[in-house]
Amino acid sequence: MKFMLTCVTLLIFAFNSPLFAHSGRTNADGCHYNRKTGDYHCHNKKKVKRSNPVAAPAETTTSIVKKSRNGICHDSSSRYYKRTKYYTAYNSIEECLESGGRLPK
Repeated sequence: MKFMLTCVTLLIFAFNSPLFAHSGRTNADGCHYNRKTGDYHCHNKKKVKRSNPVAAPAETTTSIVKKSRNGICHDSSSRYYKRTKYYTAYNSIEECLESGGRLPK
């Protein structure tokens, strides 16, 4: 009985421990670049100040086109438009594409 109780206790601790967690290729702050969207985001609640953030221009009534760091052009209909935080702004999708950007897949 004592052996069975010990085995059950060990199993509970083994499957509830953070041993199976992995970094997911994040930096020390738990952040990384998303290759699909081109944005930099964190998987923890802590806010991280970046040493060289790219300031996003103020949003106006006319929608801007965002070219992510990976060169993907997102207009307001793109599902990643709101997620893209670090970008170069363009007035049109054509202007973004002419600068060397590409459309999302």
